[in-house]
Amino acid sequence: MRIPVYLDGFQPPLGSSPLVDASGWMTDELFWPAFLLQVGMARSAPHAFDADLADLDVYLDRFEQPDQWPVFTVPLANGAMYLVVCNLPDDTGIDWVLDTDAQEAHQRGAGSGLPWGLLPRRPEHLLMALPAFGDHDPGESVRTTVAEALRAVGAASGIDELAEDLLRHRACIIL
Repeated sequence: MRIPVYLDGFQPPLGSSPLVDASGWMTDELFWPAFLLQVGMARSAPHAFDADLADLDVYLDRFEQPDQWPVFTVPLANGAMYLVVCNLPDDTGIDWVLDTDAQEAHQRGAGSGLPWGLLPRRPEHLLMALPAFGDHDPGESVRTTVAEALRAVGAASGIDELAEDLLRHRACIIL
Protein backbone atom coordinates (compact mmCIF):
# COMPACT_ATOMS: atom_id res chain seq x y z
CA MET A 1 0.00 0.00 0.00
CA ARG A 2 1.18 3.52 -0.74
CA ILE A 3 0.04 6.90 0.54
CA PRO A 4 1.45 9.70 -1.63
CA VAL A 5 4.38 11.49 0.07
CA TYR A 6 3.69 9.90 3.47
CA LEU A 7 6.92 7.92 3.78
CA ASP A 8 9.07 10.36 1.78
CA GLY A 9 10.39 12.28 4.79
CA PHE A 10 11.36 9.39 7.04
CA GLN A 11 15.01 9.45 8.14
CA PRO A 12 16.72 7.19 7.65
CA PRO A 13 14.67 6.28 4.58
CA LEU A 14 12.74 3.03 4.82
CA GLY A 15 13.94 0.29 2.47
CA SER A 16 10.42 -0.82 1.62
CA SER A 17 6.97 0.34 2.57
CA PRO A 18 5.68 -1.19 5.80
CA LEU A 19 2.14 0.04 5.06
CA VAL A 20 -0.51 -2.69 4.87
CA ASP A 21 -4.19 -2.27 4.10
CA ALA A 22 -5.88 -3.44 7.29
CA SER A 23 -9.47 -2.71 6.28
CA GLY A 24 -10.23 -6.44 6.26
CA TRP A 25 -9.58 -6.56 10.00
CA MET A 26 -12.88 -4.81 10.70
CA THR A 27 -14.74 -8.11 10.31
CA ASP A 28 -12.72 -9.77 13.10
CA GLU A 29 -14.65 -10.27 16.33
CA LEU A 30 -11.93 -8.59 18.39
CA PHE A 31 -11.22 -5.72 16.03
CA TRP A 32 -13.52 -3.06 17.50
CA PRO A 33 -12.65 -3.56 21.17
CA ALA A 34 -8.95 -3.66 20.21
CA PHE A 35 -9.13 -0.65 17.89
CA LEU A 36 -11.16 1.48 20.29
CA LEU A 37 -8.82 0.59 23.15
CA GLN A 38 -5.57 1.05 21.19
CA VAL A 39 -6.43 3.95 18.92
CA GLY A 40 -9.40 5.51 20.71
CA MET A 41 -7.76 5.17 24.15
CA ALA A 42 -11.10 3.95 25.50
CA ARG A 43 -10.51 1.73 28.51
CA SER A 44 -14.20 0.83 28.55
CA ALA A 45 -14.06 -0.81 25.08
CA PRO A 46 -13.34 -4.40 26.19
CA HIS A 47 -16.31 -4.38 28.57
CA ALA A 48 -18.68 -2.90 25.96
CA PHE A 49 -17.88 -5.75 23.57
CA ASP A 50 -17.58 -8.42 26.28
CA ALA A 51 -14.07 -9.18 25.04
CA ASP A 52 -11.83 -11.66 26.83
CA LEU A 53 -8.80 -9.64 27.97
CA ALA A 54 -6.30 -12.44 27.26
CA ASP A 55 -7.59 -12.83 23.69
CA LEU A 56 -7.65 -9.07 23.25
CA ASP A 57 -4.03 -8.78 24.41
CA VAL A 58 -2.94 -11.28 21.74
CA TYR A 59 -5.00 -9.48 19.07
CA LEU A 60 -3.46 -6.11 19.98
CA ASP A 61 -0.07 -7.42 18.84
CA ARG A 62 -1.35 -7.02 15.25
CA PHE A 63 -1.25 -3.25 15.78
CA GLU A 64 2.38 -3.24 16.89
CA GLN A 65 4.42 -5.02 14.21
CA PRO A 66 7.45 -2.89 13.18
CA ASP A 67 7.45 -4.28 9.63
CA GLN A 68 3.67 -4.00 9.06
CA TRP A 69 1.94 -0.74 9.81
CA PRO A 70 -1.85 -1.12 9.62
CA VAL A 71 -3.59 1.49 7.46
CA PHE A 72 -7.31 2.21 7.51
CA THR A 73 -8.87 4.43 4.85
CA VAL A 74 -11.88 6.60 5.70
CA PRO A 75 -13.80 8.43 2.95
CA LEU A 76 -13.94 12.09 3.93
CA ALA A 77 -15.11 15.23 2.15
CA ASN A 78 -14.87 13.76 -1.37
CA GLY A 79 -11.39 12.60 -0.43
CA ALA A 80 -9.82 10.30 2.12
CA MET A 81 -8.23 10.25 5.52
CA TYR A 82 -5.67 7.52 6.20
CA LEU A 83 -5.22 6.33 9.74
CA VAL A 84 -1.71 4.86 9.94
CA VAL A 85 -0.51 2.91 12.98
CA CYS A 86 3.15 3.94 12.84
CA ASN A 87 5.49 1.36 14.37
CA LEU A 88 8.99 2.76 14.13
CA PRO A 89 11.19 1.18 16.83
CA ASP A 90 11.63 4.48 18.70
CA ASP A 91 8.54 6.31 17.48
CA THR A 92 5.14 4.69 17.63
CA GLY A 93 1.78 6.34 17.32
CA ILE A 94 -1.13 7.09 15.06
CA ASP A 95 -0.73 9.34 12.04
CA TRP A 96 -3.83 10.87 10.48
CA VAL A 97 -3.02 11.69 6.86
CA LEU A 98 -5.42 13.69 4.70
CA ASP A 99 -5.40 13.60 0.93
CA THR A 100 -5.75 16.89 -0.96
CA ASP A 101 -9.57 17.05 -0.92
CA ALA A 102 -9.82 16.19 2.78
CA GLN A 103 -7.01 18.66 3.55
CA GLU A 104 -8.99 21.45 1.88
CA ALA A 105 -12.03 20.57 4.03
CA HIS A 106 -9.83 20.68 7.14
CA GLN A 107 -8.49 24.11 6.22
CA ARG A 108 -12.06 25.42 5.82
CA GLY A 109 -13.03 24.15 9.28
CA ALA A 110 -12.67 26.00 12.53
CA GLY A 111 -10.55 24.84 15.41
CA SER A 112 -7.91 22.15 15.56
CA GLY A 113 -10.14 19.23 14.57
CA LEU A 114 -12.13 18.52 11.47
CA PRO A 115 -15.59 20.17 11.37
CA TRP A 116 -18.34 18.03 12.93
CA GLY A 117 -20.36 18.38 9.72
CA LEU A 118 -17.83 16.16 7.90
CA LEU A 119 -18.18 13.28 10.39
CA PRO A 120 -18.72 10.16 8.26
CA ARG A 121 -22.15 8.50 8.43
CA ARG A 122 -21.13 4.83 8.15
CA PRO A 123 -20.59 3.56 11.70
CA GLU A 124 -17.17 2.00 11.07
CA HIS A 125 -15.85 5.11 9.31
CA LEU A 126 -17.29 7.38 11.99
CA LEU A 127 -15.57 5.45 14.79
CA MET A 128 -12.24 5.39 12.96
CA ALA A 129 -12.31 9.08 12.17
CA LEU A 130 -13.71 10.30 15.50
CA PRO A 131 -10.41 11.29 17.17
CA ALA A 132 -9.75 13.78 14.36
CA PHE A 133 -13.01 15.69 14.79
CA GLY A 134 -14.33 18.84 16.37
CA ASP A 135 -13.89 20.89 19.45
CA HIS A 136 -14.11 19.64 23.02
CA ASP A 137 -17.90 19.98 23.33
CA PRO A 138 -19.42 17.84 20.58
CA GLY A 139 -23.02 18.35 21.66
CA GLU A 140 -25.75 15.83 22.40
CA SER A 141 -26.45 14.91 18.76
CA VAL A 142 -22.84 13.78 18.26
CA ARG A 143 -22.97 11.75 21.50
CA THR A 144 -26.12 10.02 20.25
CA THR A 145 -24.58 9.37 16.83
CA VAL A 146 -21.45 7.85 18.39
CA ALA A 147 -23.57 5.59 20.63
CA GLU A 148 -25.57 4.44 17.59
CA ALA A 149 -22.36 3.69 15.69
CA LEU A 150 -21.07 1.63 18.62
CA ARG A 151 -24.27 -0.43 18.65
CA ALA A 152 -23.98 -0.94 14.89
CA VAL A 153 -20.49 -2.47 15.21
CA GLY A 154 -21.46 -4.79 18.05
CA ALA A 155 -21.12 -2.99 21.38
CA ALA A 156 -23.67 -4.48 23.76
CA SER A 157 -23.20 -2.89 27.19
CA GLY A 158 -21.87 0.31 28.69
CA ILE A 159 -22.40 2.04 25.34
CA ASP A 160 -22.98 5.54 26.72
CA GLU A 161 -19.87 5.20 28.90
CA LEU A 162 -17.81 4.07 25.89
CA ALA A 163 -19.16 6.92 23.75
CA GLU A 164 -18.15 9.42 26.44
CA ASP A 165 -14.76 7.72 26.75
CA LEU A 166 -14.16 8.08 23.01
CA LEU A 167 -15.31 11.69 22.91
CA ARG A 168 -13.09 12.59 25.88
CA HIS A 169 -9.93 11.19 24.24
CA ARG A 170 -9.83 12.94 20.91
CA ALA A 171 -6.29 14.11 20.47
CA CYS A 172 -4.60 13.64 17.15
CA ILE A 173 -2.25 15.49 14.88
CA ILE A 174 -3.51 15.73 11.34
CA LEU A 175 -0.82 15.48 8.66
